[in-house]
Amino acid sequence: MLCSRCGALIQSKDAKFCPRCGYELNSYSMPVHKGYVPSVEPYVYSQPVYQQTAPTKKGNSKKVVTVAIVIALFVGVVVVGLAGSSENAPEKTETQQINPYSYFKVSNDFLEERNTLSVALATDNRIAFTLSPDQASKYVSYTWTLYDRDHLASTSAYVFSQYTGDTIKKTEPVLYYLSQKPGVYDIKVDCLTSSGQRTTYSGTVTYIGTVIKDYNWTYNGASYSIRLSFDYKEYLDYKNMNINGRNVTNYNKTVSFVTYNDPVIKDLERSLRNAYGVNKAAADGNYASFILAFVQICFGYPSYSTFMSAEKYQYGVEEYFAYPLETIIYGMGDCEDTSILAAALFKAAGFNAGVVVLPGHAVAAVGLDSYSPGNYSSYSDEVLSKTVDNVTYYGCETTVDVFQKIGLISNTGSGGHPYSWYIGKDSYDFYIVT
Repeated sequence: MLCSRCGALIQSKDAKFCPRCGYELNSYSMPVHKGYVPSVEPYVYSQPVYQQTAPTKKGNSKKVVTVAIVIALFVGVVVVGLAGSSENAPEKTETQQINPYSYFKVSNDFLEERNTLSVALATDNRIAFTLSPDQASKYVSYTWTLYDRDHLASTSAYVFSQYTGDTIKKTEPVLYYLSQKPGVYDIKVDCLTSSGQRTTYSGTVTYIGTVIKDYNWTYNGASYSIRLSFDYKEYLDYKNMNINGRNVTNYNKTVSFVTYNDPVIKDLERSLRNAYGVNKAAADGNYASFILAFVQICFGYPSYSTFMSAEKYQYGVEEYFAYPLETIIYGMGDCEDTSILAAALFKAAGFNAGVVVLPGHAVAAVGLDSYSPGNYSSYSDEVLSKTVDNVTYYGCETTVDVFQKIGLISNTGSGGHPYSWYIGKDSYDFYIVT
């Protein structure tokens, strides 16, 4: 049978969940005949084009001639103007439907009209990028280069079918990529003829479908695992939102990134709550620690060097405040990104929450009653807290890879002062989500 959500072939009759998208299978799953093999060639969806004809008006023939001349001159000016600004013209894209729930959005040499490159979901959980037979017959070798924008931000080595590296030189005009995950893929293939002539084809493929994230971590000696699934389009909505406002200098705006009402964040918090086993999360301070441990352990810090900031490495710019769904897609983020994610989960769980902006650093904040971190080393840590509107908020460090208690952060900030010394000075403060 086929999954009724993503169209994947279900091999086992006893399967309860789709192996691709995690959807719970039921009697509505589509039956499939024995021997069925999913087609490598995608179904191409062509949107109908409708022509509208303006009604013809009668009038003086001299006026018509005059108007025609003016229109011709105007059109000439417009054409010249467009020709001069072709670099600013929007990139042409095309939608190629895979099934009712997913599709490819392609550009450049992947456009059907060019009959050059194509993309399809292949077997063995692979994506196939193929050079058309008409073009492939002209060449003897093909060097493929792939850039996966969403899944491998921390490495430049990509895993292909039986290959690992930045590029692959093959004698077959097809590239199989071992990551059948929704995302954005930049593809380039350098083709070489027997006489040494080289031609390059390229394009971008955006695979819209169901994103699946599996998380495993430990807390208080117990192991936990959850699965999160959502539509890739939901991530793209945030990626394309507030593009020019990601370098935040007015720290009051930090909490605007804490999208705790987002359906994906609510689903994630619900999964965390079910895993923890509580019904009234806001009444249990230990549940807040459970959420913090999840963020600390399951979300890493981007790799970077002394020559490049973490955000430059991950997003290509020096300063970038990310929405929670962006951090979820990448599985990593710097201090403000993971703090924003933790604050969103705290708030979705019913806690009062916020983000603490410090010199060169940021931590999440959660409001708790009668909380104490217990024993800790004052040599290396301090308790960061502040009472706002009769609620005591505690700072939560998110850039560690093991559980660190709520309230405890390093007691060494910039300039030799502990971080608590800066609260209330130069816009460094607790910013509360309302």
